[in-house]
Amino acid sequence: MSTISLPAISAALARLLAETSKPVELVDRKTGNRIAVPAEDAAHPDAYLPVFLVSAEALWLELTGTGFDLDVRPTPASSLGYAVRDVRAGSFTVIMLCLIDVTLRLAEMEDALVLNHLIDFWGEAHGRISDVAPALQGAT
Repeated sequence: MSTISLPAISAALARLLAETSKPVELVDRKTGNRIAVPAEDAAHPDAYLPVFLVSAEALWLELTGTGFDLDVRPTPASSLGYAVRDVRAGSFTVIMLCLIDVTLRLAEMEDALVLNHLIDFWGEAHGRISDVAPALQGAT
């Protein structure tokens, strides 16, 4: 099984984030303080790329029933405590189309690309998948 190039995904996402002309930020949910995140950091496999990919994968899973076969591992020294090591399914094009969709959704929400919303996207997609599954089971 071939893997999709993480450096290529990371570089393309960093360019996409930069082209939105909006700052990338994290919001401290306790204090409400916003922390600026450089686009290159947001797209790094040991930083925020895992949450971008998990959110994009949820979209693809909702559409097709398949994922990207992500290899995300606990990595205590990384920004989130997790790092993505491989993307073993899909294609670069499909992954980027899903990342573009997720990024455009972020851009529509606020004056900044708030990374905290990515986990909300994931939860919303999985909620819709859960709602559809019982209906489909009853249809067979």
